[in-house]
Amino acid sequence: MVLLTGCTVYQVPDEGETEGSSAPATATMMTSTDASTDATTDAPDPTTTSTNGTTTGPDPSAGPSSDPTVSSDPTTGDPPPADCDFPTTIQPIFTASCSCHLGGMPPKGLVLNEGQAFGALVGVDSMGQPGTPYVDPGNPAGSWLVTKLKPMPPVGLQMPEGGMLEPNEITLIENWIAAGAPEAGAFACDGGGNDTDTGGEAGSVTIDEGGPVNVEIGEMLDLDVTVLDDQGEPVMGATVKWLSSDETVLFVDAKGTLLGLNPGSSDVTAEVDGVTSPPLTVDVLNNANVAAASFADALNVLTTNCGCHKGAMPAAGLAVDLAPADVHAALLATATQDAQAKRVIPDAPGQSYLFKKLTRSVQTTGEQMPKGKAPLEAEKVQLLFRWIFNGAQP
Repeated sequence: MVLLTGCTVYQVPDEGETEGSSAPATATMMTSTDASTDATTDAPDPTTTSTNGTTTGPDPSAGPSSDPTVSSDPTTGDPPPADCDFPTTIQPIFTASCSCHLGGMPPKGLVLNEGQAFGALVGVDSMGQPGTPYVDPGNPAGSWLVTKLKPMPPVGLQMPEGGMLEPNEITLIENWIAAGAPEAGAFACDGGGNDTDTGGEAGSVTIDEGGPVNVEIGEMLDLDVTVLDDQGEPVMGATVKWLSSDETVLFVDAKGTLLGLNPGSSDVTAEVDGVTSPPLTVDVLNNANVAAASFADALNVLTTNCGCHKGAMPAAGLAVDLAPADVHAALLATATQDAQAKRVIPDAPGQSYLFKKLTRSVQTTGEQMPKGKAPLEAEKVQLLFRWIFNGAQP
């Protein structure tokens, strides 16, 4: 049994925000209406035409076929050959279905053009979940690409936006990753019983700590999770979605780190592939001596995570790249999107609009910030909490 520190994968825009905007989240993939080029008018393929003009099959020793009349493109609906490869099997899926990532300014900087997609995916840290690559060779379950292609990803939309890939296309991508994500070499289209395939989906999810557990307000506690498939084998690198039943009492980040906010109780669950763990009850205890954090600490959290709130036209009119005194004044002012709320109310993190935007998955206006990214790490939220709790001093 393997202990995995839970992590949640989130869709990432170009920059995050601390206050919501009306702009829609950027899609990671979109369905393309581009037609593939008709290559059947090219000169005859010498490997498929004999000297007397009769047509023969491709040389079976040649590996995956590049002959456009012999389909290895799963998007055509034809059965793929016994052997697949990235250039003629996987790349056509991206080309046909991921048009937003084929232009000059692809979302999140993820380029899926032919000749570039492999280098952009394999072993490259995803923007949605730092520490989780888009493609982790040999590990489909731990690859962010696979997570986003399946229904109900932990954050954001399933890709391609507006409709999922065909099941056999997702299976081909998983089998390619399970085979080690080769750049040009062939892999078995059906997976071929490859021993490197970790491909089991979650059969059970269990939070390792026995409850109830205690955490004081302003303090943190790390949780671990065990994920097993239907055969009881560990699922390596599984994407875990952590949930707190009362986000006014307890914050939980993408890694399963808890932060106490207010005295009370909250149930924490971990979810993988639609399988949810039994709840863990967490009691948050009062703390008479919540450590203080400086405004410099809080401002550093905002300036390093809230890129949309910089420049001449900052989101929601809140700029965090001004002189510290000006930023402090703006934070204590009325929130643009809620005239009844102050961005920061000294001594009251739970009533502060800014803090609620950063810590609650369900919002009265807009969406949780930073927009489209994983929630801030608990240690960053802790700095903001401690600064506000102790008077939000300049």
